[in-house]
Amino acid sequence: MEEEKQLYLNDNYIIFNKNEILEAIKENKLLKVIFRYGYKNKELEDSLKQNKIPITYKGDEFFKKFDKKINFLGYTSPINIYSLNEIKFNRDDFYVLPLNIEDPHNLGAIIRSAEIFGAKGIILPKRRSSPITSTVIKTSTGAIFHLKIYEFSGVINSIKELKKKGFWIISIDLKGNIELHNFKPNKPFILIIGGEDKGINQKVIEESDFVVKIKTFGKTDNLNASVALGIALYELTKPIQ
Repeated sequence: MEEEKQLYLNDNYIIFNKNEILEAIKENKLLKVIFRYGYKNKELEDSLKQNKIPITYKGDEFFKKFDKKINFLGYTSPINIYSLNEIKFNRDDFYVLPLNIEDPHNLGAIIRSAEIFGAKGIILPKRRSSPITSTVIKTSTGAIFHLKIYEFSGVINSIKELKKKGFWIISIDLKGNIELHNFKPNKPFILIIGGEDKGINQKVIEESDFVVKIKTFGKTDNLNASVALGIALYELTKPIQ
């Protein structure tokens, strides 16, 4: 609980206006909203529920430190989110692009693994991805503050744009034709990792420059996405002997 309290100490991340809260929802930056007991705002509450934003209710004691007209407040993410066109080409960089990762714990673990192995940033789809919630931030154990988060719409067009910038596109998939331990990538590259349930769709596979698989020996046919990413990045970032 102490870590969560510290996250919200900075008043710059608290918003009180309904329109600001609705905009924060659109930008995937709203973490949670607190309502005063007895206050009703159906439009706002319906929007929060539709977007799975946590809602809590507190009494007058909590709200007395704010203006007496305040009946609700929202906590926004301290993480800046950049557009894809802001990615700069640098020959030594690589980025991680998680697809179909809707569980915030899994996304936080992916961010943690990516940062540990030196990723420059995380590239997230605007749809079918967990937003940057307090759970994501806490699960990343602070790693999210050491790399940049980018967002995109339309995965195929975004991959083509990244290719034009000079990035190699590498997908990790069970159907890969290259075994991970035999592959040494050229930088800069984008590493795509899919969720356990949906994986990486066929169009993305076809658009990839390389499709790499992790050799396994047991009967289970897939790995947790964050575990697979950790294994892949360990191999891909090892110095060439």
